[in-house]
Amino acid sequence: LVARLRKRGHWADVTDPMSGMALFTSSGPSIYPDVEGAEILLRYAPFNLGSCFVLSHPQWGTHVYPATAFTLAPASTVAQVLDEMLHM
Repeated sequence: LVARLRKRGHWADVTDPMSGMALFTSSGPSIYPDVEGAEILLRYAPFNLGSCFVLSHPQWGTHVYPATAFTLAPASTVAQVLDEMLHM
């Protein structure tokens, strides 16, 4: 998703779930807490796995990790790229 949006000229990045920092661009002064964001915004259930929290997707459990992407692309462009990816 990020690569395709960037190829179209839009800023886009994902966060590293361990550090909360941007993966492809320089990070600013704040971090994004992936687990807390998914818990609050998506209502995913986190559970403690010793030294860290892990998310559990409502349908696929812990078999996948829901990454957080950020972009300045219009919502219609994001929807179009996602649709293209689904029909590859």
